[in-house]
Amino acid sequence: MLPALARAGRAPLRRLISSFSSPRTLAPRVPHAISSGGGCSNLPPFPLPLYARPLPSRDGTSGPDGGARRGMSFCARAVDVGDASSPSSAAAASDLSAPYLSVRIRCRRQDAEVLSEALLCFGASSVTVDDIADAGNLDEISITSIYVDGEDVVSSVSNAASSAGLDYSPVYETSVGKQCDWVATVQETYESTEVADGLWVVPKWRTPPDPQATNIIINPGLAFGTGEHPTTKLCLLLLREVIKGGEHFLDYGTGTGVLGIAALKMGAALSTGIDIDPQAVTSASENLLLNGLRSDQMPVYLVPTNAQPSSFPSTIDKCEGNKPTGSVGLQSSRSSYDIVAANILLNPLLELVEDIVGYAKPGGIVAVSGILEEQVLKVEEVYSRYLDSILVSAMDGWACLQGTRRV
Repeated sequence: MLPALARAGRAPLRRLISSFSSPRTLAPRVPHAISSGGGCSNLPPFPLPLYARPLPSRDGTSGPDGGARRGMSFCARAVDVGDASSPSSAAAASDLSAPYLSVRIRCRRQDAEVLSEALLCFGASSVTVDDIADAGNLDEISITSIYVDGEDVVSSVSNAASSAGLDYSPVYETSVGKQCDWVATVQETYESTEVADGLWVVPKWRTPPDPQATNIIINPGLAFGTGEHPTTKLCLLLLREVIKGGEHFLDYGTGTGVLGIAALKMGAALSTGIDIDPQAVTSASENLLLNGLRSDQMPVYLVPTNAQPSSFPSTIDKCEGNKPTGSVGLQSSRSSYDIVAANILLNPLLELVEDIVGYAKPGGIVAVSGILEEQVLKVEEVYSRYLDSILVSAMDGWACLQGTRRV
């Protein structure tokens, strides 16, 4: 059985990166690959609510390696930042203005990312990794982790260190963070993203810079996929290349629904989104409407977290928003999609290769992303058993692998 989402001890409050960082660090998730042997061991087959974004270095540049960037932010869950004046957002803002705990942890540089991911599994609401070159120890990294006030920080750090396989106990200090208007702060950080010439991802409160372009309108607060991260861009560029018109597309781990919506706007006849997170289902459904598209053009399905991968086709619920409207058998959808994209995490990509590939028709295109360039060989080794004509594209240290399902 697949376990529920790894949120051990996590309180229901949802927070974004705290005020210790510049507002420009508040961009939300993109799929961050978890290396085998590190991070959460009980990963579900769809993306955990995990966010990551390279932060600018002091000279304003950024890059995929620790030396070329200032740090990286991870966020366990985002808030609805669509309309700060709406009742739901106002309630969220009220909750999110409560005090929080800021925990600054020091660890070895090579342990930073796996420890960050483990902290998110054991109660942290967000994590930011910063270089501490000023301390004169280039082998040491400082991680700032945010917790809901009252969270058991001692247990969280201890369990995370153990889960990450650290052979030492990280030193840390705790302080109480200041209150702030999270919704307003987060809205200020989102800008329209030009993925490529004539292709934009636009937050719903922004005016599209180019009305004549293909504009994908999203409320990026509820789930992942804002168009900013290289993996999302790589998938969007792939879709623009392979969609000729009339295709059936499956977004495996849909998040905000950005890929499925883009596929429709590029000419696909049908998009389908599936996810284990009810908030992702809600987000994708709402974003579909923001783009003037109908639910029958892109049905979104909620996958039970306790389902066996082989039983997904018979246990998926069709949803309106995040409410199931009845069980729907997707057995007929097996081997029926022209294009399947899974922009999720490394371990699920490897463990669920047969399920992901199985949705594509023979000769159909399968694309997987959410992986670092150094992880491509591992992914290619697994997917080459099922795919032909494998190609790899890369951007800023991240990669997307595509191939055609073997006939």
